[in-house]
Amino acid sequence: MKRNMKTAKICAFCKHWFDPACSAIKPVSPVSGLWEVDGTMKKACLKRNGIERKADFSCSNFEKKSI
Repeated sequence: MKRNMKTAKICAFCKHWFDPACSAIKPVSPVSGLWEVDGTMKKACLKRNGIERKADFSCSNFEKKSI
């Protein structure tokens, strides 16, 4: 699925979702903020005590990661 990093508040774009290699996302058009997201990938959320969450989930602790 394609998502806009400027507007989508999903785990794949959050700095608390433990994916230091950014393996769940790849650029489609980074200038416009469009990225391809693997919504099936699961990683630990550092704000939720390491509970695994899918890349396309969202929550109130969202903080945009710097890429």
